[in-house]
Amino acid sequence: MAKLEGIIYSAFSGYVVLRGYAPIGELADISKKPDSYQRNADNQHKIDIVKYLSEIKSYFPEITLACRVKDYEGLIKSIGDDKDVSAEDSIYVKGLRVLSERLPIGRDRARHAYLELKKPAEEDKLVRVDGNHRLEPFSSDIEWWHQLVTNRDAIKDETDESKIKGWLDHQARLEKAKIAEKIVPFTVIMSDANDANSADNFEARIFHDINFKALPLREEASLKIISELQTFDDYEKMGEEYPLTMDLIKEVKNGMFNSIPWLKAESQAENSYFRTACLRIVQLLLSQKKETDKSLNETQDKSEELDNQIVNLKKEIDKFEKEFEKKKLDIEKLEIENSNFKEMSQYKSALREYEDIKINLNMSKNNYEMQIQELYHLKYKADSLKRYIDNCNNKNAILSSLTTLTSVYKELGEHNYGNISYLCALVYYSLLDIEQLNSFIEWSKQNGINKITEPDDLSKDASRNLIKMFDQIHQAKKNEIFISMQFGDSQSELIFEKIVRAIELFNSKHKDINLRATPIRIDRSVESNVFSIPDRIRDAIRSCGLIIADLSSANINVYHEIGYAMGIAESHNMIPNIVLLYKENTDHNKENKDVDKFVGFNLRNLSQLRFKEYDQLVEGLVKRLEKHYGV
Repeated sequence: MAKLEGIIYSAFSGYVVLRGYAPIGELADISKKPDSYQRNADNQHKIDIVKYLSEIKSYFPEITLACRVKDYEGLIKSIGDDKDVSAEDSIYVKGLRVLSERLPIGRDRARHAYLELKKPAEEDKLVRVDGNHRLEPFSSDIEWWHQLVTNRDAIKDETDESKIKGWLDHQARLEKAKIAEKIVPFTVIMSDANDANSADNFEARIFHDINFKALPLREEASLKIISELQTFDDYEKMGEEYPLTMDLIKEVKNGMFNSIPWLKAESQAENSYFRTACLRIVQLLLSQKKETDKSLNETQDKSEELDNQIVNLKKEIDKFEKEFEKKKLDIEKLEIENSNFKEMSQYKSALREYEDIKINLNMSKNNYEMQIQELYHLKYKADSLKRYIDNCNNKNAILSSLTTLTSVYKELGEHNYGNISYLCALVYYSLLDIEQLNSFIEWSKQNGINKITEPDDLSKDASRNLIKMFDQIHQAKKNEIFISMQFGDSQSELIFEKIVRAIELFNSKHKDINLRATPIRIDRSVESNVFSIPDRIRDAIRSCGLIIADLSSANINVYHEIGYAMGIAESHNMIPNIVLLYKENTDHNKENKDVDKFVGFNLRNLSQLRFKEYDQLVEGLVKRLEKHYGV
């Protein structure tokens, strides 16, 4: 049973309120969240509430609840114009007891009272008007409290899951009970239970008045108080982001980053944003660290798996090479020992086997090169993720990043420098990967993100949303496949049709992994300037994740585009993501040149898919796409 004790009076244009103090756990047990205007607290917010309560030494904000009265009109009439809430009036509110003693409050009068609720049913619970987030930890199941049990030495060697859970449940209940006893201020406002919509509107209006009518204290002013007046002796108790934030504020306050508008060190808090910008940067970097940890583990697992595949593939290549050399010697022996070897069925059979081994050997070598390339990308990604994890909470690394970004802001200019969220995203990408930083800057300028310069200091999630938006678009670009080929002749058009068919089959086969490979075709006539590549094509090559180039027509533009892609890859010390196609019975090789001469000797090391029949092209290309995307 909960007994909310305090003073009751009628004020504020007829509102009937009970105000007092009670254990926060009891307030949670007898109340519920209204779905119409309250949102769920995120996990970290709930953890912060519990930590704050466990170490509370100062003020805790008042929790406002609503008690829905069935005969609300009768209650108001009974109280009358004198606003004196008496014992007789308590009959209208279930569980309310009003005592006789009076407490003068200005021209109004208040009485000592208490509200008793004995295990109320869901419909009888008080409604959380303001303070829902402060109560949510105590409404969470006991498993949520497991994460707050930090000392687990007693079960470090235990392997029985049921025993581990039982021990954690017990420790969590002890922790919850201890925090639940903390005394906090509350207000209970009486509202009309007869009309649920009306009650919701009445309570939502109170929520709005509490949270939005007062002029809010800007976070900049709050951070100035914290950083300059030494209000708090231990920043860690305020949250994990505050110690690093305060260190950054000390450095930025000296004016070393005044060229970055949001970090300009103004003396007056009402004219400055640099403290808030420092906090937002740290909040973003630390929040992204958790996701980066997960991504790093996944990347390392993939690298280990690929390492094993490469070892096995190398053994396969060695085996094919031995078979190839042996079969070659067998053929040479037949040629030496038999003058009519060309007519021999044994010789013809040996030639077929020789060609089959050669094809398998080339396929294995191509697969080997592709997997080596994929492993390189995975290791590059893992290195970037590790570097970010090491640097995201390192003050000197962040300061170095900001120093680098001063040149970026100089290039952006004084009117197109973005908002605080934009600055946070720039810091994040500069710590993660310089190539992604450059891509983000280019994307933001193309879409005018940097032209949004209004202050966004009240938003805590905007930078994460901006990163999420870019990463989704960036990934979509990586799923684009640029098709480099001649257009116009019947053979090329048929090859393009089969390329699209292979991509469609690949997408259909792997639709459960939310990967949508998309072919990008930009027509270019043979009459175009063969010594230059149009901007649209250059942009597509730079941004795509894979290039499929058809060499069957010996089109000079295709070779230019392959060379451009190889140059970009070389400049970043990477192997180009290119699949070369060649139709062995192409219409364009009238002179019957050797394949390597027709294709070009300098392209022999790139992955090639040679085919005679279009079914071979489709089937082979699906396999290449699976190798490229690692599925």
